[in-house]
Amino acid sequence: MKIKTIFKIASVILCLFLVFRLLNPTITKSMTVLRCEGKYKMSVFGRPYEGYNYHNAKMDIAKCLCKKYIATKDKKHATEIGKILSEFEAYDNIKDEPVEEICENRDSVFIYWYYE
Repeated sequence: MKIKTIFKIASVILCLFLVFRLLNPTITKSMTVLRCEGKYKMSVFGRPYEGYNYHNAKMDIAKCLCKKYIATKDKKHATEIGKILSEFEAYDNIKDEPVEEICENRDSVFIYWYYE
């Protein structure tokens, strides 16, 4: 009797694992920084900061922050842009440039790593 119960439980767990692993549903996460929003998709079994989706969402947020910075010259936007630049090592060479220059060239600075 015990063996049958253990076998049933194990088979249900195995079936659930296989279904989720084969289907691997994606979920959409969103990030908001000073009313600038970026959305990215990730799999249920993936790590939150894995892949290009997270980076691309951050680039959308940075472009939005630049637009707002150019319009208002608010230091809060400049601070958040600096945080995004320091998060990714690929931007180490430009993070010491003035924010105005970075924001004027935002389409060539904040580019997607991969188009989806």
